[in-house]
Parts: sequence; C-alpha cells; structure tokens
Amino acid sequence: MLMLVACAQSEAPPSPTRGYILISLDTLSAPHLGAYGNERDTSPFFDRLAERGTLFENAYVQYPSTLVSHVSMFTGLYPQEHGVYPPSSVLSPQIATLPEQFQRAGFRTAGFTEAGYVSRDFGFDRGFDEFLSSRDAGPRSAEQTFDHGLDFLRGVGPEDRFFLFLHTYAVHDPYVPPDEFDRIYWPGAAPEVTDSSGSFLRDVNMGRHQVPPETVAFYRAQYDAEIRYLDRALEGFVTELEALGLRDDVTLVITSDHGEEFQQHGKLAHSQVYPETLHVPLLVVVPGGRGGRRVPDLVQSIDLAPTLYELAGTDPGGEPSGASLVPLLRGEPDPAPRSHAYAEVFDQENQKTLIEATDAGPLQYLTALVLGEPGGTWATRRAALDTEAERLELQVVSFHAPRELTVEVDGETMTTVTVGTGWQPLALDLAAGPGRRRVVLSTAGCGVPMWLGLGGDTRCLSFKLQGAEIRRSELFDLERDPGSTVDVSADRPEALRRLAEALRRYRWDVRAEPGQQELSNETVENLKALGYLN
Repeated sequence: MLMLVACAQSEAPPSPTRGYILISLDTLSAPHLGAYGNERDTSPFFDRLAERGTLFENAYVQYPSTLVSHVSMFTGLYPQEHGVYPPSSVLSPQIATLPEQFQRAGFRTAGFTEAGYVSRDFGFDRGFDEFLSSRDAGPRSAEQTFDHGLDFLRGVGPEDRFFLFLHTYAVHDPYVPPDEFDRIYWPGAAPEVTDSSGSFLRDVNMGRHQVPPETVAFYRAQYDAEIRYLDRALEGFVTELEALGLRDDVTLVITSDHGEEFQQHGKLAHSQVYPETLHVPLLVVVPGGRGGRRVPDLVQSIDLAPTLYELAGTDPGGEPSGASLVPLLRGEPDPAPRSHAYAEVFDQENQKTLIEATDAGPLQYLTALVLGEPGGTWATRRAALDTEAERLELQVVSFHAPRELTVEVDGETMTTVTVGTGWQPLALDLAAGPGRRRVVLSTAGCGVPMWLGLGGDTRCLSFKLQGAEIRRSELFDLERDPGSTVDVSADRPEALRRLAEALRRYRWDVRAEPGQQELSNETVENLKALGYLN
C-alpha cells in the first residue's frame, strides 16, 4: 500500500485560522509543474511555496471537466452522488456546499471566478456574501481575478473569520499567454496550424480535423508558458496577502479541477480519464506547520471539503464521501488509507477508471465503452474492442463510400477487407485459448454528414458496427509508466480481474436529484469558447 512514512514525532493538529483560501487553477496538470517533475521552469514560485506547506503527490479528480469537478470539490461527493453533469445540471439545494457551511458558521465568504461553468448560472454563488464571475478579463485574467480577492481581504475586519474562493482559466485553451510569456518555450517559427480554440480542439477530437505533431508540441509549449504567467500572478497574490499581515492568519489550498491532454492517448483538451487529465496539484499551506512535506498517499478532490471543515471546526452539513486529509497534514499515517481513486467521464466514450495503491506501486485500470445508438455503433477511423470469444461475428457498413478496413488482433494485422455502403458480415476466427484479445478495426478518412449535405450530424464517420459493443479495458503500472502508455493487461491478468471487479462496486445513488436550467445565449457562447459545447 502507498503509505506516508510517519514522522518520529507526530505534530499537533493544525490550529484553526481566521481565514481559508481555496484557489482553483483550472486545467492545471500536476506533471507540468516543477514540483511534480516538469523539466521546464514553469513554476518557480509554486515550487518555493511548496517548501512551506504539504504537497500531495498523488491527488486525482473524479471527473475531468470544470462543472462536475468543482461540484465534487464543493460537496465532497462523487459525481454520481450529486448528479450534476454538463451541459445544464444544477446542484440540488438539499445538498450543502462548502461556502454555504462556512457562511452558516459565521464566516464572511467571497468567491471570484472566470465564469463558464463556475458561475451563478450553475449555482456557484450559493453561500457567498460576495460573488463575481466574469469572462472579460482577457489574457491577464489571473491577475484581475486575484485582485478581486485582495480587495475582499482588504475589507476584512481584524476579528472577522473568512472564506475566499478564487478560480481562473489562465491556462485553459486557447493557449494564448500574455505577450511577455508568448513563445518563451517555442523560440522558432510557429507551425502552420496554431488554432487552439476550444471549438477547434473539439473538432480534432471528433475527427473533423487533424493536426501534425509539431502543432501538438506548440500547444504544449504555449500551455507551459501560460503556467509560467500564472505562477507569477500567484506570487503577486501571495506577496500582497503577506503585505496585508495575513500570512499567519490564513490556511491556503491550491489545486485544480482537471489537467490537460496533448494526444498522449489520441485526444486534446480533457475528455478522457488518463493521468494527464486526472492528476492535479494539491498544496496546503498551514501557518506554523512543518513545511516541505511531500505526501505520496492517494487522495481525491472530494477530500477537500471534509479537510477544510475539520481544519475550521465547521459542520459539514451532511455526510461527504471524501475523507479529511488532516492526519496527513499532521505528518501521521492515514488511519483509513484510500486504496483507490475513482474517476469517470461521459464524452464520446463512457470511461471509468480506478487507480489502486499497492505495495509495488500504483496501478490504473480503465474501461471504455463507445456510446452506441439504435442500429449499431459508429466509429471515427478506428474502433477497439476486447473479447474472449474464439469467433467474433459482426455486421459492418461504410459511411457514404466504400472503404478499406484493416483488422488487427493483439497488435498483429489479421486481414484487410473492402466494406461497402450496405451491411455485410465480418467473421473473425481468433486464436484459441483463455484470455482477452484486443481487436482493432481501422480505416483511413471519414466524412461529416452535415458537410456532405446528408443531415445535421457533425461527427466524422467512417464505419458502423453491429453485433458487439465497442468496449475495451486497459491496465497500467504507474510506478514504471506514470503516463499510462503501455497496457500490461496480458501480463497481469489477476490484477486486471481484481480491479475490474472492484470498479463494478463503485456505484452510488444520487443524494438529491439535480435541477435543470435553460442556458442563456451568453452562457452558451461562453461554454462554446471554452470548448464545452459544439
């Protein structure tokens, strides 16, 4: 089991402070920070700040999307428990939120966000005495958002207890850092394709466009440049916080709602449950606490609310599923260590994953199901499915025009067939013997029905299958392969079965049914700009 080695002498519990500040740096992936191993000098201030606090090395979100993840952060509940999913869900008033409970405990509360899903339209103003969300901040958004927070702190009385929430999209797509930081990690000429708008990235994921590797490398460089800018903005905020005399009065928590992917697993932005989207920074700075501690235990975003409740001595207003991290902040072994971190996402695929702590290091198990529709399941250039059958019988049809379909079994080409625009059978005799086999069907190119005048469907379609779910499972050894790039399912069948069974047990009933709202035109355009809506 991944465990924190206890200090020779445990520390006293952190004393309650006057203030609690929670900062959400939207879309910030932990491996892109120096403290988590990035070789680029993206975060010199964050790295220094980590020497004053407790850095959680293995913190994972439960859903790689802004709305769902922040609701889990504010409630301490798994996504299936609060039931709030894009594009228009709103948390039930029966479920208490972090700012509401601080407000009820007599704290002055303020929240400053950069809109999108973290806005009053989705109920994030609940519990705040003062709340502002705005997407008009421009490329220097973080500084303006932090300035709003500093204005609030300047108005806090010497006897007031307070809770402040700050949220910024400074490193979200499009990857356009302020001029001072533009191209600091890309000194040469820009590639031919540089569009990194949310709508374009989603088009790439949907198969409507393709980008060369040079463009993906450019995206990553500009994303890191945004982080370097954000790091300086964070330094300015903390410096002014200390100038206000609040250093010893504030517990500071810095984290993110999800990371970002750069085609490590074939896609851009954040629509899958691999480490690049789930592994986020988590830093807690408590006055008087021992600094420079690094905690290797598995922790989750749903642990934030119960941790803050215990630190402040406030009522959680319910029963969060997350667990307080206060024992780990004291330098003690966790009395109930988490054996798993869970995450899910519903996008082009229904993906669920467990990360398991073991004596030999963490494992990741992932299962993905392509969402079908009546009459079969469409694929965009490629479909991968797992089977234990010795013979797989399918029906297949090509979209719009005949296509060459290549069939691979466990990485070896088995056959190539021509698929027409009428349904035809495809029978595959697989090698005999126990165990799972990975079958991959692929073809070059796809077509968009809307662009071809064949309806309103905007997906890029290649072929359609009947007779089998397009479902796959994967297993990764994160100790040796932290990026989950090599599937070790064939070598670890017992671990695969154990984690598959464990994942099946991760089911919850919704605590209270969420509401639904009609999105305003402004909100729709805002979410389109962020790549969350087509």
